[in-house]
Amino acid sequence: AVARRFRRAMLVGVVSVSALAFSACGGSGADSSEPVDFGYVGWPEAIAKTHVSETMVQALGHETESEEYTLPAIVQGLETGDLDLFVEAWIPSMQSMLDEADEEQIESLAVNLPETTYSLAVNKEAYEAGVVSHADLDEFSGEFDGEIYGIEPGNDGNEIILTMIEDDTYGLGDWELVESSTSGMLGEVGRRTSDGEWVVFAGWEPHWMNQEYDMEFLEDPEAAWGEQSHVETLANQQFAEENPELRQLFSQMKLNKDVQATWINEIDNTDKDPEEIALEWLSENPEMTQEWLDGVEATDGTDGFEALQSYLEEQRA
Repeated sequence: AVARRFRRAMLVGVVSVSALAFSACGGSGADSSEPVDFGYVGWPEAIAKTHVSETMVQALGHETESEEYTLPAIVQGLETGDLDLFVEAWIPSMQSMLDEADEEQIESLAVNLPETTYSLAVNKEAYEAGVVSHADLDEFSGEFDGEIYGIEPGNDGNEIILTMIEDDTYGLGDWELVESSTSGMLGEVGRRTSDGEWVVFAGWEPHWMNQEYDMEFLEDPEAAWGEQSHVETLANQQFAEENPELRQLFSQMKLNKDVQATWINEIDNTDKDPEEIALEWLSENPEMTQEWLDGVEATDGTDGFEALQSYLEEQRA
């Protein structure tokens, strides 16, 4: 088989379900008594950004729920209205999934993180030996054992790699994708690098992997990964229309690589809970949150930024 799974992420039960089995109570969020439903994938950046978003929405007077799903399940949930928001949509790698959905049911509220990178990467040993492009990989198939390391099954990056293999792009038709999880993949990168072996894997930036490992992204002359990537906030169309204050919040919620890298590091490399990370960051960055909440009102009519500060004080008490 093209894909070989060697280590599955320890995910909540619903992650293994390809077709959605969302609860009947999930949904529109039009009434503040109904929870605002977030879907997220088990990436550290998605976990952190979702909890930061949830905390702000709670401060505005809404209940929230969040659950971990596969990417295809999240797209389907946004399309059907069983999910309201997804704050970590990597474009263009996710674009093919969105193209298969009803575009009238899913709205992009903002590019919340511009100029990211998502592509194949190799360790320094391979790069310095001449593997600087996707087109160089097949010449050195033996050094890589003909394997590309990816993350969780169903991930958009994995799908791009599988398509390259299926189409024999860059001569990769006889290669194999090893699917696992982010931690599983990076563990293999670290092991193979320590052993002096070569490794090619799905890498992205911002992420602490870029500082932890001596790695280089490969050139992609056939643009298999698309153009410059970025991250968008997606919403169910009806939810966005029925919640103009939240639509405004998420259309204004924009950050930079340093912020996202900080969140990823906190999730992966500290013992803090995501809720604690969100509360601390929001408390320490009022200038950015004031921009996000500019002109936004809480459900009781108070200024959104003031509502957030009051909420944070209550949580710290």
